[in-house]
Amino acid sequence: MLDKVIVSDILTRSCVVTDLVASNKIEVIEALSSLLYAENIINDKALFIQDVIAREALGPTGFDNQVAIPHGKSVAVNETRMAVANLRTPVDWETEEDVAVKLVILFAVRNADSGIGHIKVLARVSVALGDDEIVERLINAKTNEELYRLIVNNTGV
Repeated sequence: MLDKVIVSDILTRSCVVTDLVASNKIEVIEALSSLLYAENIINDKALFIQDVIAREALGPTGFDNQVAIPHGKSVAVNETRMAVANLRTPVDWETEEDVAVKLVILFAVRNADSGIGHIKVLARVSVALGDDEIVERLINAKTNEELYRLIVNNTGV
């Protein structure tokens, strides 16, 4: 169970990518899911993507500051983790003001971890992403390492 989780426990450098090329949110979710699958974080990429898309149908995960935080609780998840990408060009994502997003943080959540720890990590990341200066730095990160460090250093670790 995830009670006391810090972002560096659930984000690895191999699941961070800068300058991701995608033309829509499904392509972004697929690309980030591929990173998670390559690290054996998820065991069934198609099922996980299906679960994330089902969650997307329940309500928007995009925010008006060019950030989206899609997530999926799934039996396809071996361990709760996240993957992060800044995008080469913004993609359409449902937000209150119909703002395209440029930064996506995908959470993969094991069914057993869907309680308070998951909510705390989402909240911690969401608070950091409420800071326009931090978001601007994340969006403009030039390397995977820079993006990784910015996420870890600005989310309470």
